[in-house]
Amino acid sequence: MKILLINPYETSLPAVSPWPHLGLAILATRARDLGHQAWVVDYAFTPEAPPLEDLVSRLSPGLFGLTLYTAHMKPARQAIQKIRRLSDAPIALGGPHATLYANDLARENLADYIFRGECDTRFDRELEFIKQNPRSVVVSAEPPDLAEITVPDFQLAHGSAAMTYYPIQLSRGCPYSCSFCSVKNISTRRVRFRDIGLCLDEIEQSVRKHRKLHFVRIVDDCPTFDLGRFKTFLHGYIQRGLRKPLHIDNLRADKIDDEMLGLIRRIGVDHLCIGVESGNKRVFELINKGEKMEDIVRAARLIKQYGFRLYTCFIIGLPGSTAESEMDSIRLARSLKPNWIYWNLFQPHKGTQAREWFEENGRILEEEDKSSLIGLTLETTDAPCDTPEFPAEERKRMQIVASLITGAYWLNPRFFIRYGSLVKKNRLWRAFFVGLPSALRINLEMLFHRAGRMAKVSVKKARFASPCA
Repeated sequence: MKILLINPYETSLPAVSPWPHLGLAILATRARDLGHQAWVVDYAFTPEAPPLEDLVSRLSPGLFGLTLYTAHMKPARQAIQKIRRLSDAPIALGGPHATLYANDLARENLADYIFRGECDTRFDRELEFIKQNPRSVVVSAEPPDLAEITVPDFQLAHGSAAMTYYPIQLSRGCPYSCSFCSVKNISTRRVRFRDIGLCLDEIEQSVRKHRKLHFVRIVDDCPTFDLGRFKTFLHGYIQRGLRKPLHIDNLRADKIDDEMLGLIRRIGVDHLCIGVESGNKRVFELINKGEKMEDIVRAARLIKQYGFRLYTCFIIGLPGSTAESEMDSIRLARSLKPNWIYWNLFQPHKGTQAREWFEENGRILEEEDKSSLIGLTLETTDAPCDTPEFPAEERKRMQIVASLITGAYWLNPRFFIRYGSLVKKNRLWRAFFVGLPSALRINLEMLFHRAGRMAKVSVKKARFASPCA
């Protein structure tokens, strides 16, 4: 069978992913190993990839698989409509949105099959049964044993030669109960581990295969849950002489210590990012992170003490928040003086305690195609939920306020007219001028950092090319 796996994305926008979709690459590799022909086209990685019309004409797939994200449902729906018009092959859906909203999608009869959960091993078992159906069939996948997960062959993905990052999973699952997080409904609260030696083997092979790699990125749900095990991985990374700097997703502040930072410094890290979420004590306690505000402050200071660039994540509009309480987050962000700040707008995903809070105390508005992050040039989307005390328009405005006051935006003269119009419309002149020194600091630091990083890459390339090296 010919199988085309797609990550839909708005192709008029620049790429947002530095690697092809990991889950689709795993599925494609498993399908190939079973004797099928499989391809991955991730438009978030390569928006310039051939359009669906060309792919259907050239490949004649017998099955289409799409991964769904709530923030990108418009291009997903458009892709499904095109496929229905161009082919009579069945369509299967998976991914976070399909997992959380499977029943809604089934009622809509959006596709022939909808996979709910981690379908790494379940998808290939269902291949011979997938066919066009008058009504959507929902398949629930049990969390797989990670020892059964196939090492992805990214060469099955369009444009993979341009990969600059390699994603690696050391584990899946997160045992914590953050009220806003949907991970427990996607990859469960049971943490499952991969063999560390096999993970290091995978990284070694990827470095040899993909010559343009600059970084290895750990994409676990909670990589430092077992801190001792994570340190064992870091020791192995050093002992094997793997020279690619690490990026580490989803770090918890209460799991950061001197030994871990010392190991990471030996490896090389571009930055470390910690989730703060809220600087308001009452809101922070409501989200049930299992951390204390003191843990956040201590970790931030320790990261900077070791010479790392500090990034922080905040969420505007959490349960119980108001415009006034968000000022506490802004004050905390300014006091920590991070090198970058992500100001997210809360998304009320199904199955979370935070969504239930909004169903009881506020409203759930339109959820699809809403970006949690504000753009580098202060682009925003509408809030997907609100309360009488904190209306949707004010939530959107506070995301802009937070970015302006903390300087977390791209200070480029090309956009000054746009900024001026935005500031005037929202009457945010004071926020703009208060945050301008921070914006100058952050932008200059980022500029010098990127210049230094590019210089290091150039030196490495020159050494690699030199016959005397």
